[in-house]
Amino acid sequence: MELEAYKAELAREILMSDSRQLLDKVKMVLYGESSVNINTVKEDCVPYIPRTKSEVLDDLKEACEEARLIREGKAKGFSAEDLLNEL
Repeated sequence: MELEAYKAELAREILMSDSRQLLDKVKMVLYGESSVNINTVKEDCVPYIPRTKSEVLDDLKEACEEARLIREGKAKGFSAEDLLNEL
């Protein structure tokens, strides 16, 4: 039933909107016409910089070392709850 409530809330928000531009965008996305250039506000973006194989391997090595220390009790890990709260 959660999906039905979400759909009803979204429908209410769309019906309450007085912005023709917003309604046009919703219609384009709904009917798959989103390839049309839509003017959107862009937030500060960090450009994607591909990582090298050695960088990835170094990070994996560091993560494995950290996991080993946590298992041995020499370091403290994060609980899943703390991790989710950071998101």
